[in-house]
Amino acid sequence: MSTYLDSCDRCLIPVTPAAGLSDGDSGLVCGYRCPNCRGVWTCSWMTVPGRVDPPSHTADAHVAAVLHEQAAINRSHKKPARDTPAA
Repeated sequence: MSTYLDSCDRCLIPVTPAAGLSDGDSGLVCGYRCPNCRGVWTCSWMTVPGRVDPPSHTADAHVAAVLHEQAAINRSHKKPARDTPAA
């Protein structure tokens, strides 16, 4: 099965993630750089059994920074929901 492909909003071409990080409860944040326009973005996914996971590191420092920031934001949003006692 394929990896977590996403399309560049500007060029509309499919792009393979440069790297991916877990964002908590079975979530995955992938970082992308378009080879055509060099745009950078992230996309959040639920992990899918059988899909190839992207590498956890990338040599592209800008993609890595955006990826780590978005994964931290996602984890912070998920953490309060787990720590809040049920009413």
